[in-house]
Amino acid sequence: MTTISASELKQNSMRLQDALRDDLLVTKRDKPFVVVMDYEKYVKLKAYIDSVEEDATGEDDGYPSISFDEACARVAEAVELYRSGKMKTETMETMRERLKEKRRR
Repeated sequence: MTTISASELKQNSMRLQDALRDDLLVTKRDKPFVVVMDYEKYVKLKAYIDSVEEDATGEDDGYPSISFDEACARVAEAVELYRSGKMKTETMETMRERLKEKRRR
């Protein structure tokens, strides 16, 4: 990505053609302000972003959603149970059988 100041771009608008070869990061007061890119690249990027957003808001995957804080709390609780020796552990095969039984109900 090529960086150019807004004042330099204003003085030499032909530099916009550089965006056909490489994205331009336009800065204002030495801070990122805007990115200029080739239109075809923009279309592909937009399509990709839309598809990712669609996947994120798509169909229910069957798993309940919990907040990040609740997930952290559950992990902390499980770690504490494990450390205290109170955690009941099972083999993977036993766990699979219990899940199958729950799904049948």
